[in-house]
Amino acid sequence: MFFGKREKDKDVRISESQYKSLVGGMSKKERKDFVRKQKEFRRDREDDRLEAWLDFEDDMDDMGW
Repeated sequence: MFFGKREKDKDVRISESQYKSLVGGMSKKERKDFVRKQKEFRRDREDDRLEAWLDFEDDMDDMGW
């Protein structure tokens, strides 16, 4: 689960029962939007990690490592 603002996102692990409790009161549309946003946050986070790694490799190449 991701909570918070863009730069301070928190990746929080919750149990299955906690997840069911969280989405249990949501309508089908709300749940679908929630799941879509979580996937989008996860994808953005992975893209950020990849970009940071590529920047690191570029810096290492520039230093001659």
